This record gives sequence, C-alpha cells and structure tokens, in this order.
Amino acid sequence: MKKLIVLLMIVSSLFLITACGEDEAGDKIVIDFWHMSPVGSTSYSGMRSIITTFNESQDTYFVKGTGFSFWDYWDKINIAVSSKTAPDLGLSTIDDVEARAKSGVLYNISDLIEADTSGVDEIDLTEFRQSQLNFATYQNDLFAMPFSATTRALYYNLDMFAEKGLDASDVPTTWAELEALAKQFDVVSGNQIQRLGFDPTYGNATYHGWLWQANLDFFDANRMPTLNTQGHIDVLNWIKNFNSNFTRAQLSSFGESNQLLGINVFAAERVAMIVEVDGLYQIIKDAGASFNYGVAPIPIPEGGRHVNWGSGFSIEMYNNNKGEDDQRDGAFEFLKYLLSKDTQIRLAEVNGWIMSHISAMEEYVEGDPILEALLSQVDFAIDKVFIPYAPSWHGNDWQPYYTQALSGDLTVEQALAQARANYLQKKQNYDTVNP
Repeated sequence: MKKLIVLLMIVSSLFLITACGEDEAGDKIVIDFWHMSPVGSTSYSGMRSIITTFNESQDTYFVKGTGFSFWDYWDKINIAVSSKTAPDLGLSTIDDVEARAKSGVLYNISDLIEADTSGVDEIDLTEFRQSQLNFATYQNDLFAMPFSATTRALYYNLDMFAEKGLDASDVPTTWAELEALAKQFDVVSGNQIQRLGFDPTYGNATYHGWLWQANLDFFDANRMPTLNTQGHIDVLNWIKNFNSNFTRAQLSSFGESNQLLGINVFAAERVAMIVEVDGLYQIIKDAGASFNYGVAPIPIPEGGRHVNWGSGFSIEMYNNNKGEDDQRDGAFEFLKYLLSKDTQIRLAEVNGWIMSHISAMEEYVEGDPILEALLSQVDFAIDKVFIPYAPSWHGNDWQPYYTQALSGDLTVEQALAQARANYLQKKQNYDTVNP
C-alpha cells in the first residue's frame, strides 16, 4: 500500500510539473526546441536552466525544450522533418545541411541575419570557423549555423606511461612510433586480453580519418569513389595488422567486454591510448576517474598530414511550410541567444562539448591543459564531404566491407573493390532517378 501511495505521489508530481510548464507560457508564442539532454541525463538541469534564462527575459516568446538521448534523437528528428512535424529549432549534423536545404525544410538564416536590426545577440560570423560555415551554406546562403566544434585527438594514460618509465615527451607522433609504443602496454592473461596499448579501430578512430592523414580520401574532386589504389590497400592493411599478435576473436571479445562495462574503455583504464572526441573529457570527469592523462595530436604516417574528423553539430530552423512566421521569428531569437558568447560557454559547461563560438571557447578552456589541448585540435578538424548518392557512405554503406576485411572474411583488396562497386552502383541508381 505504501508503495502505491508513493507511486501516485510521483505521478501527481510529474503531472503538476508538466502542467506548470504549459501554464508558464501564458499568451506567449511557444517555440519548440529539441536537444540531446533528456530527463535523467547529467546535462538536463543545465540545459533547462539555459532555456529558463531565455524565457524569463521574454515577453513575446516561450521556448519549450524537449530532450532525447543521442541515439534516439536522430530517429526522432529525421521522422519529424520528413513528416513536416519538425520542431521550430533543433540540432543536426553539419556535413549534410545541403541535403535539407535543397529539399526546402530549412529557413534561410542569411536572410534573417541581414534583416536583424534588434541589436540583441546579433550574430557575428567572424566568431565561427569558415570551414564549418561552408558546410552550413547552400547556394551562397546559410541554412544552419555551427553549434558544436567536435574534434578528435589521442588520449594517453600518463600513469601507464610512468609504469614504463615514460612521460608526455614519449607520446608517439607517427604511425611507426605508435605501433612500437603500444606493444609495451599489452597485458594478456591466458587467452584473454586484459589491457591493450592501442587499436586503430577503437574509440572514434575511423578508416576515412586514417585515410585523410595519409593524404588519401574515399572520393575524388568529382565525388567519385576511389578506394582502388595501393595507398588505400596499405592503410587498411595497417589497421588490420596493427594488433596481428592477437586474433580477431580476442580483439572482439575484449571490445565487447568493455562495452558491457558501460563506460568508455579509456576511462575504464583498459587501454593506454585511444583516439576519441573532445566529449571524453566530460565522460572521464563524470565517471570520477582519478588517473592522470593527457591529450595530443593523432599520430600521422611518414609524409602524412595533421588532420582529424570534426563531425560537429549544426543548429537549424525547420520550415514545416505551415506559414508559422511567428514561430520562425521566435526560433531565430532563441538561436541567436544559443550562439551568443555567454550562452556558448554555459552550453560547454553543461554538455562537456567544445562549442562553435571561437572566443567563447578560448575563454572557457583557459587554465585547463586538457581542454586547451583539445581546442588546439579543432583548427585541424575537417568534416566529411556530403555525397548525395551515398549520404551514409562512412557508416552503413562502408561498415560491412570494413568488418569483413578486419575479420578476414574478405581480403583487403576484395573489401575495397566490393565497396567501390557498391558506391558506383548507388551513383548509377541516383543518377537514374535524378537526371
């Protein structure tokens, strides 16, 4: 009986919270904003506070925030956009803004910036990297704005280094140094890997990222698939053979066991080095980990280039073609607020992300050597090119061939050839439908 009473009290409280949220809007124009800080997440209260600060400053607009987990968010937003039920404002991936702009589901932000004479939180485009603005541009106009400035770097465990008499000066800078150093940290018990120095498939390391460092790419300047050169074969062989002293079954078992831990493999101190995004800083912090670590540029091959995959988020205003001019104007006011210097710093504190506003992030990271090192890598981050005929070229389209190459079900040459043939077929199909 006591449990039932408690349950009823919780349900009643949730109803009151929801009702209060609706009542707070009053006669204001409601703006729907979707984000990735759902109830129960560590960032929820902070995001709610950011939204509340805006609402309390407003006489005209009221922002209703809805949070989804990272993986749920993409299904929700894609369905909403395609069904013309999208929120007024939301996050997306910046590399494929072109596709949504072309289909007419986004408002032209350049027009809104040009018409803005409010003097409040006016957008200064010089505070955003041109490389990101280029991805948000379609037919010379902005249809989104950069929101986060994701970067990838090499995280290394200084305590493990110290065990071997090493320090930060011994961090590898080349692929050859990385491979030689990594072997020193491998620990095996029986047939099971207990600790791994490094693996080029773990964390946020990607085949296309390693390709870029070797001055190669998936596609040429005409967006035609390559993959059929000796350089591609060499890179994929390097990835596959990096830990050839272990079987693929051992490596898979180690990786799967780490997934079951529910914490990042580096944060769990199971690997000495890993390529990861800037968000790992916050994961380690939230986990309460106490080990010493550092951040450095990702090692490159001899003659390679210093580059990493950005994959930042955009913030977009969705046009459901329902003549909602008031919601459009309110969404733009909230967008400006989210992109202002002070709010960008607050968002970084809440989400643990490096945000897009340049001077805001310079101020945010000052005095924190890890964050300073991560921010320094943003200038070397690029995003993947959008391929209309294969928008998932780096993921679902490529992953089966990559997996089969790593497992040995296909030779490296076979995997690359079959992947290339698949992209060419996709292009032929696309061109037939879109002459």
